[in-house]
Amino acid sequence: MTGSTLAQPTSLLTGGRGFRLNRVLFTTLVAGLLMQAVMALLWMNPLTTQIILSPEFGQSQKLINVWTMWHPLPRITQQPSWPMIDGYLVFTFLHVLLYHRFASLLPGHTWVAKGLGLAIGIWLFQYGYFEFFTPFNQYWEPLHLIAYELLLQGIMAVVEGLAIARLYGVPQRSHE
Repeated sequence: MTGSTLAQPTSLLTGGRGFRLNRVLFTTLVAGLLMQAVMALLWMNPLTTQIILSPEFGQSQKLINVWTMWHPLPRITQQPSWPMIDGYLVFTFLHVLLYHRFASLLPGHTWVAKGLGLAIGIWLFQYGYFEFFTPFNQYWEPLHLIAYELLLQGIMAVVEGLAIARLYGVPQRSHE
């Protein structure tokens, strides 16, 4: 293959052009904790608890029982919920790695546009899948409550996506 240059693949985990582990870890910590703070404000307030965990808004008794009666209760109800905090940080770490690898493919040229593009991906593939498979499928949760939950999760995804894009930055275009 004389006269041609083969591009060397970049590894998602070992990096490549512009990869800095300290930037990845800093972005993960800040964006992950920010998203979790927003999650706590959105989900642990009395209004959301009343809407999601009461039959008066049409919630399935099965879901109410899982969250309030059947032991062991969900891990996230333990305070502080270290397994869930750590788990969400792992997801944010993976989101940062995906952003590092695919940010140049996201629409727009600003950190806001890139962050919103990432947020749509997080919302659709993480939260959308979860809501379809678990609350809709396993708990028979009504669609209007799933829509409300997807709204809250959309806010979480936007906060996380924008934080990742702002902290990690917009990749420089390659002039290859």
